[in-house]
Amino acid sequence: MSETKKIPKLRWLYFLPVLFLMCFFSFVSNSLLSIALPGGMMKDLGFAASVAGIAGGVAGIGGMILQISGGHIAQQGKLKKFLGFSTICWSVITILQGFVTDGWQLIVLRFLLGVAEGAIVPGIMTLLPYWFPEKDGERSRAIAVVFTASGIAATLTGPIGGFLIAMFNWQMMFMILGVISLIIGGIWFAVMYDRPEQARWLSKEEKEYITTTIQKEQSALIKDEGNNVSGDKLLPILGYLLRNKYSWALSIVGFCAVFGQIGFFTWMPTAIQSVTHAGINNVGLLSALPSIAAILGLAVWSKLTPKIKQRRLSTGIPLLLFAIALAILGLFSNSTNAALYIVLMCVAGFFIQAFMPSFHTIPTLIFSKEVEGVARGLTGFTSAFGGFAGPYLAGIFISISGSQKGAMYVMALILFVGMLASFILPKNLGLEAQGENNHKAA
Repeated sequence: MSETKKIPKLRWLYFLPVLFLMCFFSFVSNSLLSIALPGGMMKDLGFAASVAGIAGGVAGIGGMILQISGGHIAQQGKLKKFLGFSTICWSVITILQGFVTDGWQLIVLRFLLGVAEGAIVPGIMTLLPYWFPEKDGERSRAIAVVFTASGIAATLTGPIGGFLIAMFNWQMMFMILGVISLIIGGIWFAVMYDRPEQARWLSKEEKEYITTTIQKEQSALIKDEGNNVSGDKLLPILGYLLRNKYSWALSIVGFCAVFGQIGFFTWMPTAIQSVTHAGINNVGLLSALPSIAAILGLAVWSKLTPKIKQRRLSTGIPLLLFAIALAILGLFSNSTNAALYIVLMCVAGFFIQAFMPSFHTIPTLIFSKEVEGVARGLTGFTSAFGGFAGPYLAGIFISISGSQKGAMYVMALILFVGMLASFILPKNLGLEAQGENNHKAA
């Protein structure tokens, strides 16, 4: 342990913060719609909740397009240029949303935003195992740091967006934050590298520690039949994954989890406004509370994941608790007790990202390096569809019933299905890094 402590940790100071900023502003750009809707957009453009639901979810459909290729590109060591260009694209699209004049223009731009951002999560999650070993829970902590970005973004988007709308209007909100995102693209090109051995700011000792530790961990895992598939041939890898039950399990879990996540986050400010009848500034501030709870939940479960060890439990249990919290929210959707409703939202928020530190380590533990990137992309593909279906179906139920109750129940049901799917995964998955068991997909 003393030797490990002597190893420099510049990747935590250079590499990880850049990933954090990328994810932070990507989530902000995707979340701005949720504060723009009650901030005057729906009224100014004159569209119904069902159209708003399509706009909220269609980014998920767009995101499906580059999910698989994003993971594959990261596996081939070509992610730096690809995501740098993508960042410029989604920043410009964010700015353009400030110029829309009707619902259909917004839907088109939201679709393109999803396309531009689609490779971010599978790409970054494929990249992290090259930089952070599983040893001592290092990879789980790195994943938690990256996804903390979305929690902090969700916390700050409401207050910042509400402030900008109050100071200017919803159009200027999109423009200002889009310009800031462009700056992040420049930082990405300046600092980011695809592999540790390429990084000029990384010491020789740290490079050797990363590569040797990861090689030892990989050699301890039983190789699966996917190792016979060339990493350069996408279709054979896809064929293998479509025949693999663990790939299907991960895809179902991803769909269900993101269905609940994006559905909840998209309609959370509107739900808060309907219960509290607060102005847009206060809605923005109150929307930050469940997001703060999400950050706390992510931090707690990133610590619990290595201790629980069985990754299907540390993935499935948070989904179950999130489902229960949403079902309770549905029961109180017509409550006149605003304080109680906000507290229940915070409880739901605590579990909304809790599955992530565990879930995103699983592909590395199941699949070979030749297959892992595409496996993450395939999971991201179905997750992105969940990102469309969640807000869209929630919007339909809200339009039909005039309340949040039906939407909450549907999201809870889908999350319960995701919890069940997590138990298809190997029982002892997560013990490999400690040398207690080996599980590679066959």
